[in-house]
Amino acid sequence: MWSNYRYSLGREELFSGFAAEFVRLKTDVIVAVTDVAVQAAREATGTIPIVMAAGTDPVAAGFVASLARPGGALPACRCSLMN
Repeated sequence: MWSNYRYSLGREELFSGFAAEFVRLKTDVIVAVTDVAVQAAREATGTIPIVMAAGTDPVAAGFVASLARPGGALPACRCSLMN
């Protein structure tokens, strides 16, 4: 397994470029930690799976129709990061 990661240092405007780069690299999966990062990944690809590592409820945020049948590239998986 190989991992590529990017840090935005709080600059959300970088997320779209990061997502586009992951698409160009033909990444197998994108893990997004914020809702803005999820949205950037969704706009960049419809085929690479996107895992929400944190953020809001994906249904409430409008990212998926339901957790049972999310559709698109966002699988029915949401991870909660805990200290």
